Amino acid sequence: MIHSFSCKNFYSFRDLTTVNFVVNENAPKDNGYFVSTVGERLSKAEIVIGPNASGKTNLLKVLPFLKWLIADSFEKKPSDLILVKPFLLNNQKAEPIELSVEFEIDSKIYVYNFKLNEKKILFEELRIKSKTKKKTTSKKIFSREWMEAEQKYKFTDKNFNSPKGIEGLLRTNASVIESAIRLNHKESQAISQYWQQMETNVNEAGWVGDSLGTSNPKIQLAGTLGFFSENESLKKEAEDVLSKFDLGLDAINIKKEKVEGGFTLDVQITHSFNGQKHSLPIYYESSGTKQLFILLRTILLVLKRGGIAVLDELDVNLHPEMVSSLLDLFINPETNPKNSQIIFSTHSHQILNRLDKYQIILVEKNESGASESWRLDEMTGVRADDNYFTKYIAGTYGAVPKIS
Repeated sequence: MIHSFSCKNFYSFRDLTTVNFVVNENAPKDNGYFVSTVGERLSKAEIVIGPNASGKTNLLKVLPFLKWLIADSFEKKPSDLILVKPFLLNNQKAEPIELSVEFEIDSKIYVYNFKLNEKKILFEELRIKSKTKKKTTSKKIFSREWMEAEQKYKFTDKNFNSPKGIEGLLRTNASVIESAIRLNHKESQAISQYWQQMETNVNEAGWVGDSLGTSNPKIQLAGTLGFFSENESLKKEAEDVLSKFDLGLDAINIKKEKVEGGFTLDVQITHSFNGQKHSLPIYYESSGTKQLFILLRTILLVLKRGGIAVLDELDVNLHPEMVSSLLDLFINPETNPKNSQIIFSTHSHQILNRLDKYQIILVEKNESGASESWRLDEMTGVRADDNYFTKYIAGTYGAVPKIS
């Protein structure tokens, strides 16, 4: 479970910015929230809104980047650069990027902090946080800091039970957790497994559906179809959801055939009208149906195993009512028994009236070109019974386009 995350000097975010899933007792007592095993009230959903080029995608990048850094970074060569950018519009680009995340695994609250640049991790620290009614304390598990004069790390691991030989495996572009996994360190394996449960459509270049990114819709669709061909139960769930949106959609039939060098997929969508069934190749389906199919792979997988979905541009090619129905999959305890979480950006602003002020994150750029972010409940004068959609469109909360 994600409690919060923050960034500083990260892409368009110059100053410290924090996204918080933790809510106080003033938040509504409804299915949009749950109590974690350590007694914290957390939101199941956070929505990110703001103008184009405000920094919404960059804010969403924090969690996928942390997933890579914590759980996948050892896959790179030791000499490879870290794919991350600082704020570039002033001399702050010489300063380190700062990232932090608070997450819960098996009744333990971890706080993971990083300072880094494109060349190396400069500082890394993992702590365990303990909370009582009277106070909050934390205990350092490990830390390492780059000592420039000695050209090596100062590594402290008093409470980590480090495996023998870990210091020889530490790399400038991979996390301590990733190094410890190579030595079968149990706690590191549990932390990595938790982060592997995150699903996202965001990478270093942004939304993967962007034609300038490293992927494109056809590749995404092909990968999704291959996934569902091997996961019949999730395919059935996707059919059930799609049938609610696509009039007459009856079934998705996927035939996987081996060919030299790989395999091919023949995918037919069956529709039923007036007692008659008709099948069409999936590529003739609407853009919305294909996009929904891609999204459902991520959403249904997260709902099944727990974790968090980080989704940019959730509403692309979708009717606003579809966006609302996808959100319902996380809010409804029957479809989300593991209290999985979702954070997503959208321009379907009608959904604001489905949420509380504790679940709405606004993003805009200031006059210096730096992105700023805040949760709606942090603004004074915002009432629980406000019409958030109407007031946002009217510009009451900010984070709307300024078109001259």
